[in-house]
Amino acid sequence: MKRIRRRILGQHFLTNPRILDEMIEHADLSRSDAVLEVGAGRGELTKRLAEKAGRVIAVEIDPSFTSDLQALAEAYPNVELIIGDVLKVRPMGFNKVVANPPYGISSKLVEWLIESRPELMVLTLQKEFASKLVASPGSPKYLYISVVSSLAYNSKILRTVPRRFFNPPPKVDSAMILMKRRADIPELKESWKRFWKMLFTRRRQLVRKVLAGMLRRGLIDESGLEDLPANPE
Repeated sequence: MKRIRRRILGQHFLTNPRILDEMIEHADLSRSDAVLEVGAGRGELTKRLAEKAGRVIAVEIDPSFTSDLQALAEAYPNVELIIGDVLKVRPMGFNKVVANPPYGISSKLVEWLIESRPELMVLTLQKEFASKLVASPGSPKYLYISVVSSLAYNSKILRTVPRRFFNPPPKVDSAMILMKRRADIPELKESWKRFWKMLFTRRRQLVRKVLAGMLRRGLIDESGLEDLPANPE
């Protein structure tokens, strides 16, 4: 029953100690850091974070892990436990993210994290989705999330994480991705986001038709297009 529930939630917990240690290493943690973890599970990564960071906000949506995580929080006073949906709770006050989040919320979660602007993120994501975050213009994998990601973060895939390193094993391999906040992030106006979303959901249409439709529906205005930022190479 628990395994069925986790699959519905899209949760596949990373259990390989070497990969967990690599995530901590790439996060370059110190006691001055406040770290958000999404998908804490039984706390394998949480414990490692607590030993390095000054504050750990551990979020887990599955209440069946509550007792394990509460015991860990009692052992590590710098761990703040939240049992709930991170996209509804939306915790604040973190400067780094180190997480193995549920696959089912990857897109919405990453978009929210980009809006939150932590200085550094180390994430394990489905390999296919991670490749979209680092895709270049002209690539078939270059989508709306690629634009938003590249405007705000310099990202690179650090390694492939085989599916056998997870419990339960997913059907596809994952990737560990490092995202470092850019120093020159433009203001991401809502009109720009609407434009990019519309553009990438209608890729086979001519751009001028997409623009005309958005202008007609009032989703953007002409003044909002004048200072539309170009995507960095």
